[in-house]
Amino acid sequence: MAQFTVTGPDRPISASLGGEAILPCHLSPRMSAENMEVGWLRSQDSAVVHLYRDGQDQYGKDRLEYRRRTALLKDDITSGRVLLRIRDVRPSDNGQYTCFFQSSVSYEEALLELQVADMGSAPSISVEGHQDRGIRGGVSIIRMVPTAQGSVERSPGKALSVSL
Repeated sequence: MAQFTVTGPDRPISASLGGEAILPCHLSPRMSAENMEVGWLRSQDSAVVHLYRDGQDQYGKDRLEYRRRTALLKDDITSGRVLLRIRDVRPSDNGQYTCFFQSSVSYEEALLELQVADMGSAPSISVEGHQDRGIRGGVSIIRMVPTAQGSVERSPGKALSVSL
């Protein structure tokens, strides 16, 4: 019989590309996890994202792509609550994670999902046709913030000008 249960958020965590993600996980009932092994794994292949054991973060045990990008926030570890911070979020960080706590008598885990939102894309340039001996076109940048649109014009013998 389990001595505790592990709970993560009940909905996906969102993070922006290049930003920071915070993945919460906690024990129920509340108890200290200072002397437990606590870790985050990628669910699809069980690769170590971050590991805490013997009262210390186990750097060097994590997958290379997470090295120096993760930190275990332990402010509430005595209450069984920990947060994993992932810095410089990448598209490859998107997906499911397993958070686990292991004591000398029990092991429990919870699944979490991280959704990485791309905050923009490369500009898209379109040519609409000729107008007044120049070329008429448009530039648009697709973002999760308001879209920037404009036009590109070039007159014969003059430099390309962009107005937004």
